[in-house]
Amino acid sequence: MTESYIQIMIESLEKKIVVLDQIIELDKRQLDIAIQKPFDMQKFDKSMDEKGELIDEINRLDDGFTSTYEIVKDAVAANPEQYREQVLVLQDLIREAVSKGATIEVQEKRNKNAMELAINNRRKEIRQMKVSTSAASQYYKAMSRINDVDPQLMDKKK
Repeated sequence: MTESYIQIMIESLEKKIVVLDQIIELDKRQLDIAIQKPFDMQKFDKSMDEKGELIDEINRLDDGFTSTYEIVKDAVAANPEQYREQVLVLQDLIREAVSKGATIEVQEKRNKNAMELAINNRRKEIRQMKVSTSAASQYYKAMSRINDVDPQLMDKKK
């Protein structure tokens, strides 16, 4: 019975690694989206939704792994030699998952910096448009006043 639980844990970690690989690829796409000109907010939102679903999947896998571990930890601790091979496989999978998690963390920091740069560039563009609009408005107001003749310059003797 314990061996089947350990096998479930191994499968859970293998699925987690597949999902982590998907997140790594999605992070690469997000970086591409962030550095694209012009910035496409719909694409970025869609990728964030996809990443949210993948993170939910990882959370479910982690919860299942933890609850299964709670079931088998005493049996494995009592007979470590019996489950030695499976425990070694679990340890390798955990190392791989942690390594991929570290890769994702680095990618997330890089993506955050790229997004901040994209947002700041967009703010500059908006600020420049406001300045341009304001300047144009002031120009048109000034030009419309040129045709107005002040009353003190009119000939009152007529």
